[in-house]
Amino acid sequence: MTTDALIYECALDAAPEKVWRALTIPEYLERWLAPEAEAGGKLDLTVLAAEENKSLSYHWREAGQGAAGDAEDSVVTFELKPMADGRTWFRLTHEPVVMPVAANSNLAGPLMLAA
Repeated sequence: MTTDALIYECALDAAPEKVWRALTIPEYLERWLAPEAEAGGKLDLTVLAAEENKSLSYHWREAGQGAAGDAEDSVVTFELKPMADGRTWFRLTHEPVVMPVAANSNLAGPLMLAA
């Protein structure tokens, strides 16, 4: 497994106040996180820091997908910036993200030497 941060940025066709509501009102939050729950995933969110209409950080804990099924902890931060045209510049940072490594990866040393 490797860990790193996942960063996603885009412009959203909504004002920061509307995006903020989607991130903070439980009924709206469930709508875009519902596929996780329906797939059997267990997700616990705890607010770490919030600055209304600007930034929000959640402690993100979800059931692990590894063989041991351990829970994985990370921090997800949403940053919102108003744009001159009324839209919102949206930045999501999820870290650390645990990424599975291919069985034939040489990240842990050359595979040929292990044979």
